[in-house]
Amino acid sequence: MRWFVFAATMLLCSAVQAGDCIIRVGYPDRERPPYYLGHGTVVPERPGAAVDLIRMAVSQIGCMAQLVRLPNARLKFALVNGSIDMAPVDLRDGEQPYSALPLHLGVPDTRRGIRVLAVVYVRVIDAIPSDTDPRHYFRNHKLATIQGAPLGEQLRDEGYVVDGGAADAYGNLKKVMLHRADGFAVSIANVNAMDSIVTTRYGGQLLRLHKPMRASTVWLSASNDYYRQNVDRMEHLWDWWGDNAASKLNELVRGYAAIK
Repeated sequence: MRWFVFAATMLLCSAVQAGDCIIRVGYPDRERPPYYLGHGTVVPERPGAAVDLIRMAVSQIGCMAQLVRLPNARLKFALVNGSIDMAPVDLRDGEQPYSALPLHLGVPDTRRGIRVLAVVYVRVIDAIPSDTDPRHYFRNHKLATIQGAPLGEQLRDEGYVVDGGAADAYGNLKKVMLHRADGFAVSIANVNAMDSIVTTRYGGQLLRLHKPMRASTVWLSASNDYYRQNVDRMEHLWDWWGDNAASKLNELVRGYAAIK
């Protein structure tokens, strides 16, 4: 009986501590299955694999995530001005960070992030070989990316013609189907995570090119102010993220496999 009272007390204390530690975490408000599901400001019951991962990561430091859904273009500014405490940040190698990241020898530590690849879906009817290098092919063809996503800005900087983009993955895939763009590029951690969804929804009319468009790293980044006030907490979170995030995300993606 004493053991039961002790265990119950410890659980209550843990819950109180987590309740006292609320972290405002921003993430994109547009659908990118299986990572982000739903639209707008309301967090759905099944929010997506990436959101579940963020909640899991925050719980590892004894806190609870207060989820804030924002347009991609506003996420960066919210993180910079401190109106949110954390957000997933996708930076290509060598890109200048704008918020707090784990460092190693003065540069962002990719070992404590998730490596992601920008994959491209094209029309089967165009008979593009699946081993085509998209970095060469799309020098003369138009790409679509999710509206406001960092990927679109980065590809434009590299000289690619990038459509203004629909707000979510399905809208951009529709653009490809309607010949308003020649391919849809999206950054994902598991290159085949969307394949079954795309095949089911579009009946084999789209295929993914085997070679990625580019590589980058996703960190759960903190605002500079939040990091300065919570250095040990963030360093612990980043250690967990580097050791576990990629494998946990793969498990969570499998759990969303039935969602069409």
